[in-house]
Amino acid sequence: MSSAQFPIRRMRRLRRTPALRRLVQETHVVPSQLIWPLFVAHGEGLRRPVEAMPGVAQLSVDVLVQEAERAASLGLGGIILFGIPAAKDATGSEAHDEQGIVQQAIRAVKRAVPQLLVAGDV
Repeated sequence: MSSAQFPIRRMRRLRRTPALRRLVQETHVVPSQLIWPLFVAHGEGLRRPVEAMPGVAQLSVDVLVQEAERAASLGLGGIILFGIPAAKDATGSEAHDEQGIVQQAIRAVKRAVPQLLVAGDV
């Protein structure tokens, strides 16, 4: 049988100062650390539900701008846009077209909510 005992004195080196405690604290997630994924499609007044993802919809640019304003008012860190092109081709030409759906959406969002971080997946 061992004579070792649980330590009577616990060092707690990582709790000594407020700065150290902040570094090792539990994860703390706040809205400004989150980016909201949004799907943008051609059309007007469009809010088409995505069946495979409950609560998610494909949005037209005008509806997307309203959601971007909502994201900013909620204090979110930003949005990322996923485009649903009207037509697909082997080279993905809409991804680099100035009039591509994601490019149109980015311009519209930045006009309405310039301070919001906008990322595009093209």
